[in-house]
Amino acid sequence: MPRTTSPRAEATAATRAGLVEAATTLFAERGFVATSIDDVAAVAGMTKGAVYHHFAGKAALFEAVFSAREAEVHARLGAALDGAPDYRSGARAALTTFLEACTEPAYGHIVFRDGPLALGWERWRECEIDYGYAFIARVLDGLAREGHLARPPGLSHPTVVLGMLSSAGQLLGGAPPEQHDRLRGELLEFFDQVLAGLAVAPR
Repeated sequence: MPRTTSPRAEATAATRAGLVEAATTLFAERGFVATSIDDVAAVAGMTKGAVYHHFAGKAALFEAVFSAREAEVHARLGAALDGAPDYRSGARAALTTFLEACTEPAYGHIVFRDGPLALGWERWRECEIDYGYAFIARVLDGLAREGHLARPPGLSHPTVVLGMLSSAGQLLGGAPPEQHDRLRGELLEFFDQVLAGLAVAPR
């Protein structure tokens, strides 16, 4: 018979999820620096002790929020890629989805505006690689198999592309809302040009 989750484990998971949800709202609206553990406890309707029972501190709570946002957006990127008829259109659909997500406070502010500050640059880069490298490598390999790249991608290529996308995310995540449409259009056009430049040269 399949194991069932115990009521205690379910309660623990629900408490943790409630804290992450409350922290997500506050980090997106106020930022990491201006949000306190007391604020999170108040919004979640819990005690400060409950926060520290599940997280060592604000940085650990932020990393849980960060991971949840990355997982949710990467699920959207995967759906955009898988829903396209080929890797070229899928890559563009995923890119469009990514740039749109970067204008959302719950992703752009948390992951790209406050991520390097809250996690530290090295840890932030590690997290970005953990989430982004495999997906970008999959896209590049698919483009190569379909003949859209002049040569197979090397091991360093996903890291370089990830760096470009992270820079785009930081630009959008830190920009005021009235600039989002213009910046998103410029970035999409830029990445279209990059992709065209990597394409197989006409014979």
